[in-house]
Amino acid sequence: MTSAHSDKFKPCGIYVHIPFCKSKCKYCAFVSSPDMSCEDAYLRTLIGEIDSSADKHAAVDSIYIGGGTPSCLARGELCKIFDSLDAAFDIADDCEITVETNPESCSDGFISECLDCGVNRVSMGLQSSDDSVLKAIGRIHDFSDFVAAAERLCQKFDNVSSDLILGLPEQGMRDVEKSIDVFSRYCSHASVYALTVENGTPLALCGYKANDDAVADLYDRACEKLKVAGFCRYEVSNFARRGRESRHNKKYWECEKYIGLGVAAHGYDGMCTRYRHSDNIAEYIANPSVTATQLDAADLYNEYVMLRLRTEKGIELDTFRKRFGYPFAAVNGNSDKLKRMEADGLIICDGGSVRISPRYMFVMNGIIEELMLDRETDMQIIAEDC
Repeated sequence: MTSAHSDKFKPCGIYVHIPFCKSKCKYCAFVSSPDMSCEDAYLRTLIGEIDSSADKHAAVDSIYIGGGTPSCLARGELCKIFDSLDAAFDIADDCEITVETNPESCSDGFISECLDCGVNRVSMGLQSSDDSVLKAIGRIHDFSDFVAAAERLCQKFDNVSSDLILGLPEQGMRDVEKSIDVFSRYCSHASVYALTVENGTPLALCGYKANDDAVADLYDRACEKLKVAGFCRYEVSNFARRGRESRHNKKYWECEKYIGLGVAAHGYDGMCTRYRHSDNIAEYIANPSVTATQLDAADLYNEYVMLRLRTEKGIELDTFRKRFGYPFAAVNGNSDKLKRMEADGLIICDGGSVRISPRYMFVMNGIIEELMLDRETDMQIIAEDC
């Protein structure tokens, strides 16, 4: 059996985590903190990690600075990070370079520094257009702040992305419709996520749970309005105008190589190794080394199936066979599983690909699980057929 592989000369992506925010939202489970006292120490460690990267001189065609809220950094710090990245890696002239921001810290100074650093894409969180909902989840901006910041961004950037969360407390259909209207006016890319209430967050501690049926209705309405506004869905939660799909995020869904830098950052070598940093800021500053995990054949298959089926294109069968060395049907076709699922309308098999039927995209998890690898049974089928 041929294991998964990747063209080692193909450009990779870089993700850099900035773990600072002006405040912590009530739903947030990301590694972030409003305590900026260790900013200098953190940035020294981060730049040291960049300078000593094992992937030094790798070709790079996407950079994503996320968090946290990178726009919270003191002015000049972003430039230091980008200077280090530029010195350490072979960054393509047309590299997609994204930095995250929030309305309250999207200042003229931040915008100017992004331009100086070569940033060509900005992602600014909205989450809700309803001020009462924003207050309930601990956001420190209101809707008018977002609009004002979006207007400033659009004067300098032609590629702006934003986010909407579905299932927030007291959220109604008007919130979704108003949010999509503002995305249509200012954005070329939109992410629409269903709220996940993570353990330990204030929302979880107060016992909040979203109504799944109501969230599904909100999602359907968001899809309808985004389509009318010229946004195409290319992944279950991501929509873009033509040519504005996130190059960086597509690397995750296509199982391509990406380099993770900073606390809590994850990386993947594009073949059989994933790695992660500590999710504790103090531990990262003391030791920025990574913990690596080796993926076996079942891991590689299951990850690929799970990630590719999240996308509109699904699993392209020729690409799958070239990557793994055996046909996709070698695992699932022997039990007539694919035929049955297609007959039930759950998936579409057009001879060149297998993908989730559009009407089932939002409830895809059960469909994907059915196509995941059974280690004992299906691994034996692969071994015999290949």
